[in-house]
Amino acid sequence: FLAKMSHDIRTPINAIMGMTQIARDNAGDWGKTDECLATIQTSSQHLLSLINDVLDMSKIESSDAALSRAEVNLADQIGQVDGIIRPQAETHRQAFTIRVHEISHERLIGDAVRLRQIFINLLSNAVKYTPSGGHIRLAACRGENSTVRITVQDDGIGIPAEDVPRLFERFYRVDKARSRAAGGTGLGLAIAKEIVEQHGGHIELESEYGKGTTVHITLPTDLAPSGKEDKV
Repeated sequence: FLAKMSHDIRTPINAIMGMTQIARDNAGDWGKTDECLATIQTSSQHLLSLINDVLDMSKIESSDAALSRAEVNLADQIGQVDGIIRPQAETHRQAFTIRVHEISHERLIGDAVRLRQIFINLLSNAVKYTPSGGHIRLAACRGENSTVRITVQDDGIGIPAEDVPRLFERFYRVDKARSRAAGGTGLGLAIAKEIVEQHGGHIELESEYGKGTTVHITLPTDLAPSGKEDKV
């Protein structure tokens, strides 16, 4: 863990410390100070995302990771995810589309916060690795045997074939210049896999380098008992 994460954690901390000193040295120059504050904010957000990923993985591996088991409305979850991802896509001048079809009912059993985390993680990755003018798609449709199938697709930089089998390994990152520049812990897909499997589902990924990536998630859609909530 320390070997893989020490550089990633030090980088934003060094940026925060360096920009803080520069801001102090240029306290009378608002333009320079504002530029430093913007870098500090970006580095702080990046550091927080790194720490959150590590803590999430730790919780998932412990008894603290018990999921809330209640009725989850799929349409509500997609609506909330849309509100978070669409502004990101618009900032990067990307087209973000959502399609829901052939679903007889919209209620799943599970933990709404964790399910939403999966969608946001996958879609944020799509935004991160898709160039300006690209397309990102979220689709939900009826699967086999009372399941719902959710797909996140982009036409971004894609992933080399030799790396695809290892993408769900913890801390694994594709060793390409654009991937390294984007940062991250290499835990996002591992976390998504753990949460999907805790919900009794399945996740798979297919990608072609230079053409894009598609992630498929299959989740059971049995209705939860009315008015009940427990832990699993």
